Amino acid sequence: MKFFPKAVVQFVLFFGLTAILIAQDVKYIEYDTDLIAPSAYKARREKLMQQMGNDAVAVFYSAPERNRNNDIDYEYRQDDNFYYLTGFTEPNAILVLIPKGISVQSTQDTAKMVTVKEILFVQSRNPQFEQWTGRRYGAAGAIKLRGLEHAMTNQNFKTMLPVISSSVKAKTWYVPAFRPDFTGPIAQLVQPLRTMLDLSQPLNSTVERKDTTTEVKDPTPMVRKMRIIKSPEEIELLTKATKITALAHIQAMMSCEPGMTEYQIQGLYEYVFRTMGSEYAGYPCIVGAAENSVILHYNTNRRPLKDGELLLNDCAAEYHGYSSDVTRTFPVNGKFSKRQREIYQIVYDAQNAAIAMIKPGVKWREEVSAKADSVIKEGLFKLGLIKDKSGMEFRKFYMHGLGHAVGLDVHDVGQPVLEAGMLYTVEPGIYISEGMEGVNPEYYNIGVRIEDVVLVTPDGNKVLSADAPREMSAIEELMKKKGIGNQPLK
Repeated sequence: MKFFPKAVVQFVLFFGLTAILIAQDVKYIEYDTDLIAPSAYKARREKLMQQMGNDAVAVFYSAPERNRNNDIDYEYRQDDNFYYLTGFTEPNAILVLIPKGISVQSTQDTAKMVTVKEILFVQSRNPQFEQWTGRRYGAAGAIKLRGLEHAMTNQNFKTMLPVISSSVKAKTWYVPAFRPDFTGPIAQLVQPLRTMLDLSQPLNSTVERKDTTTEVKDPTPMVRKMRIIKSPEEIELLTKATKITALAHIQAMMSCEPGMTEYQIQGLYEYVFRTMGSEYAGYPCIVGAAENSVILHYNTNRRPLKDGELLLNDCAAEYHGYSSDVTRTFPVNGKFSKRQREIYQIVYDAQNAAIAMIKPGVKWREEVSAKADSVIKEGLFKLGLIKDKSGMEFRKFYMHGLGHAVGLDVHDVGQPVLEAGMLYTVEPGIYISEGMEGVNPEYYNIGVRIEDVVLVTPDGNKVLSADAPREMSAIEELMKKKGIGNQPLK
């Protein structure tokens, strides 16, 4: 990437591009047609303001941009709660919710004053920056395309803050905790709020303070509670993310063969994700063969694949902010060995037993997870891998929980008792490392995890990732075919 001297760039941008962009009146463009409607975000903000009451103000801020190295930033992703309330994907934005309402100048007629309950402060339109980094919404775009009641450019936040404070005289200010990595332009924009509320350094791990006139609280618990039960629109996006993920697992099974590498399989997953419209992988792709299959969050992904090994693949797509989470384990050569088959069958049976338990009103830990535990204990005991199936000996082979909620976070907000509209992963596993005491060496380096995304429905459940085979016979049959990963690059 070649860059010209700063002075030359400024000259060209100011005297050339500015005139062109103004003349063309370039507008922000949303290319995706299946985004959640602005009205849904509006309803979420209204619900939150009802919980806050009229004597409160809430301030939410976008995620900071994070530097990767030198002048390169990591690909930007919005803060979950900010996105949940706005659907807004740009950095350096601040949302202020004012249930009591405040009088501001109308954006339609500057001679009039209107009462608004929400203001989104956003980056200004700037032809010079937009030529380099893409079009921005601007205040008008935020109102028109994201359905905000009122919007201003973010340089107005400092001057508007005392106006809001004096007008509302809020008894409670809701402000999210400031993380240690909360730096950059957004941190500077929010600094006046921190000064006003005396939220001083060091950075607060929680935001809880009360003086004689004002209470400061963290709104995160309220928003996270709202996120537990997914709306039909959210379920649709999670279904799309999971369908894309299942397709990638199918192609990985079809393409896998000895002589390939873990990173080639990873590349196949990510190719399918992007090809099918996924903006990101939901998390770093885990592709581990043999001794790497027993490392729970392995993601080096550099090892060559050899005949006779198992390959554990925990990879999933994120679509419009919502992440799936699916794992498949299959033999590199397309045929399970006897020992691999024995371990796989235990995990498969445990997963089936757990999924069969899922319905509204069931306790996740005490019923669903406990059911999977009992099947794994029994299976390991029958193989002689544990001596006592009544205790916790099985945990040396199965050291993680059964699953978790999915949503805006791949490990999303959940609750102890299941309700319709929740989505959970069911992911039992058995991991047998080389050299484990008392274990037949024939079981060494066999790591098996099977993970599916399950929607809790009013009368039971639905496995959203069912398109990707998990029965051994179906996997072996599919692996007889060739996939897109078998086409050589020339």
